[in-house]
Amino acid sequence: MARPARALRAVEDCLQSIRELVSARPVGAHFQSAAIARRRHRIDRRWLRGSSTSGRLWRQRGIEHNALGRSRGGFSTKLHALVDIKARPLHIALTAGQRHEMTAVEELLRHAQGRALIADTGYDADWLVRAARDKRMKVVICNHPTRRHNRRRLDRRLYSQRYLVEVFFHRLKRFRGIATRFDKSARNYLALVQLACSWLWLSEGAGRA
Repeated sequence: MARPARALRAVEDCLQSIRELVSARPVGAHFQSAAIARRRHRIDRRWLRGSSTSGRLWRQRGIEHNALGRSRGGFSTKLHALVDIKARPLHIALTAGQRHEMTAVEELLRHAQGRALIADTGYDADWLVRAARDKRMKVVICNHPTRRHNRRRLDRRLYSQRYLVEVFFHRLKRFRGIATRFDKSARNYLALVQLACSWLWLSEGAGRA
């Protein structure tokens, strides 16, 4: 290294920059490799197209997927119940707390049975009345104040039995884990509610025995 540095400077002067092979873009956009092409369907899109939220995040962990939402009472879950004349549950549906009652009425109606369908004013809809009558059920729903035409005559005696659904919810709220929802996922919470409903059916049978 004691020699003059003229030779090294000459080499440095001849350096040239390497030209771009392709235009600037994510590496995975046009990566020509057979092995990568076969595995591309297993690669997360964030690795190829930049950072983004996983497409499965909303479906698996979203608040809507787990039946959670903000209503006037706060962050909550709404239970929709169909009960018989002894306040025993026939079917339970689960929605977010801010959802209207009509969002789950189709699911409840599929499991409805008996000679009459009793519900409060929030369920007053022409299509629901027609669907219940198609099942040969008498519709006992209070007319909505905004209804101007096709107002139905309300059977007060049957409508007074609407309190039975409140009796069911009163029994259900005795289970602390259901009243405050300890479970994070809607699947586990609904399973716990169904287990409590089974206990209510068994206790009703034991009481009659």
